[in-house]
Amino acid sequence: MYELSTDQFGAFERCTIQHSVYPQQIQFIPERGGCLISLRMEDLELLDGYKTPEEVDFNRWGKSGLLYPFPNRLKGGQYSWLGKQYQFPLNDAERNNALHGFGMERALTITSTELTNEKAIVRMTGDYDGSLAYYPWPFRIELSYHLYAPDMFWFEVAVENKASNEIPMGLGWHPYFHLAEKAESCELRLPKVDMVGVDAQMIPTGKRYGYDEFTSPKTIGSTVLDNCFAVEETHLEVSATLRGPSGGIRYWQETGPKKFNYLQVFTPPYGTSVALEPMTCNVDAFNNGDGLVGLAPGEVLRAKAGVQFIR
Repeated sequence: MYELSTDQFGAFERCTIQHSVYPQQIQFIPERGGCLISLRMEDLELLDGYKTPEEVDFNRWGKSGLLYPFPNRLKGGQYSWLGKQYQFPLNDAERNNALHGFGMERALTITSTELTNEKAIVRMTGDYDGSLAYYPWPFRIELSYHLYAPDMFWFEVAVENKASNEIPMGLGWHPYFHLAEKAESCELRLPKVDMVGVDAQMIPTGKRYGYDEFTSPKTIGSTVLDNCFAVEETHLEVSATLRGPSGGIRYWQETGPKKFNYLQVFTPPYGTSVALEPMTCNVDAFNNGDGLVGLAPGEVLRAKAGVQFIR
């Protein structure tokens, strides 16, 4: 039977869902956008998550953050919508960009749980009132986590436009997976993808390139990745695999119209994890429009992604 418990994690409330028989567990912090800080399968920690409350508060690397109203980078933090210019705060000092919107800053509230012997579902919601001058349109965000015994996890995110006009919207998730002491020893397989060409500011140039280095499973080795890839819009899903010495994951993301049709792959310089990040839109989509959804009043944008443990 799945059980939900809470405890204090510094200034935060930490929620834990675990099974009474299977060694499967997640931990998350609703106050920080539902940030997932632990994902255990077969009693193995699969996630490179925040270990302390101070790490959560500092939010370096944006680990497992829910990304909205845009994922990835926004050039110079600037964009135009309905004839007006807006300026996001710059939190990518190295390249003078805005990163990942403000999802990790917004608290969510648990609204329902479903706990049985076979599955656990927890749903959270939050309302944004449009009070930030650089994004002045209200919306509702919904996030749900789903666990299925003994080895499956997936999430679904949805945003509903509460404004009286169309608003720009993109969604993403930012998990880092830890499957080996050194990420270079992991074996990676990617779906069929095209690499998005970027400039020195990590902003798309408009060019795309075929990329087949990891079409078949291959050890990461010295390959360094911080790239956005466009995936096939299959109307179902695409998947990747990442394996370490004790097991691996089959990662998947929903594709199709207004779904997760982009995948960012990142090997952080500290060298112990690999980020597989689903996105509904391209880098700098508020400016280039690639995958950007103009969400009509009352319209909902919804997408999901998940992992299954591979023994």
